[in-house]
Amino acid sequence: MSEATEQASRIEDVELRELTVHGDHRGRVFEGWRESWTPFTVRQLTEGRAQAGVMKGLHMHYLQWDWWRVVTGRMLVGLYDARPKSPTFGVSVSFEMNPELPTALAIPPGVAHGYYAIEDLEMIYLLSEVYNPDDEFGVRWDSVGIDWPFLATGQQPLISERDVNLPTADELKFSPPPGAPHFSEGT
Repeated sequence: MSEATEQASRIEDVELRELTVHGDHRGRVFEGWRESWTPFTVRQLTEGRAQAGVMKGLHMHYLQWDWWRVVTGRMLVGLYDARPKSPTFGVSVSFEMNPELPTALAIPPGVAHGYYAIEDLEMIYLLSEVYNPDDEFGVRWDSVGIDWPFLATGQQPLISERDVNLPTADELKFSPPPGAPHFSEGT
């Protein structure tokens, strides 16, 4: 188990899958997704790009699972368990994802997630729901105890106004909508 996989497993229901690579002097191939690997039905595929120095998140959904895979570049992932009844509530982790060691990350509803682009980056998101702007929440990237690499150098990340204005972890009011399937039992 890699250090990244170990870090991801510290939050309940998060899974970082190490993908098996087959290759030789001509190149390589690996499976990036199988239906049996996700605890949800895929309803949308989204592709994203970010330039080096971009910080996104930490975003959170009550209805949507995410499945991330890096295509090019490197990113530092940050996760924070915002689910008050989770046994890992308040735990934050970070780890790198890159295409040299292909992995795929499953992020459940209620876990805030974001990334810092170490290099120019392309990634694929598989989502359990079609994009819904009413299911967009989050927590400030600098309020959950993650050691982002730019903090040591005094650099400021390129970040959206929306993400700058997210509540801190202490200010976050966790309130799934009535009937949110993943929180029906109070988790």
